[in-house]
Amino acid sequence: MKVSINPYQASAPAKTSTQERLKGNNSSEVSSARAGSNASVTVSISSSAQALYVQGSASERQSTMSQSELKQLHSSTWSDIYNFSHRLASRSYSEDELLPQTTDPDRLELGKKSLEYAVSLHQSPQGKASNPFAGVARSDLSAVVYDDSGTYTMAERYAASVELRAQTTEYFSGLSTKLTNGGDNREFFKSILDYFDDLSPVEKAAYPDGYRESIDGFYQEEQKKWGLFDLIEKSTEKDTGELSESVFKEGLSSQEMLQALIEKAVGLSEDQ
Repeated sequence: MKVSINPYQASAPAKTSTQERLKGNNSSEVSSARAGSNASVTVSISSSAQALYVQGSASERQSTMSQSELKQLHSSTWSDIYNFSHRLASRSYSEDELLPQTTDPDRLELGKKSLEYAVSLHQSPQGKASNPFAGVARSDLSAVVYDDSGTYTMAERYAASVELRAQTTEYFSGLSTKLTNGGDNREFFKSILDYFDDLSPVEKAAYPDGYRESIDGFYQEEQKKWGLFDLIEKSTEKDTGELSESVFKEGLSSQEMLQALIEKAVGLSEDQ
């Protein structure tokens, strides 16, 4: 069976999960010859749905890449975002070149809102445009930010990267409050492992080889001291006070924030 996917103008359904949105968009024009294994099927879907397909298949595409290719993708992505930010700051761009090249109204709307938001961040005083990627699932944000297919514009990738950083900072800030000075830090290291395991292949490639194993080593040490960690039976009381102060400096990357957290945790352990 041969399947071809062609764009056509159609609107995307309301915000839901990536899988649900794909199901809704994939039900458009279908022509087929059902008899025999050589049946030809043409499926026409909107460019909105094609964008969602890119998000859903990002990890699959990345899983076929070598570590050097993943590291290069990570490096080039943030270099592109940095350079795009400088273009906006210097106003060396034209709006038309930064919008999606499509007639799909939903893709155009996302592109316009992303550009408006990106531009607003570089205005003085800063504008008040909202980020169209606010609240989007982290895995979907990652797929947009590290898109290497050309599906998303730089404005969309930039807007998604801002939300990705915001969500990462919020998560790590919450983790920093779980650190205890001389107490039980099993939940802290388990949460870091959960975070790391949920990263896309390109995000994991930014960390040194054996990074997860080193985190797991700290986690195992905590379990030796406090017993196996049961998320259901977490103690509501700590032996020592939690540390509520932030361990982050402004402008740190997610890798730098995570490293700062681990260094803080290890430092507390060595102080005992």
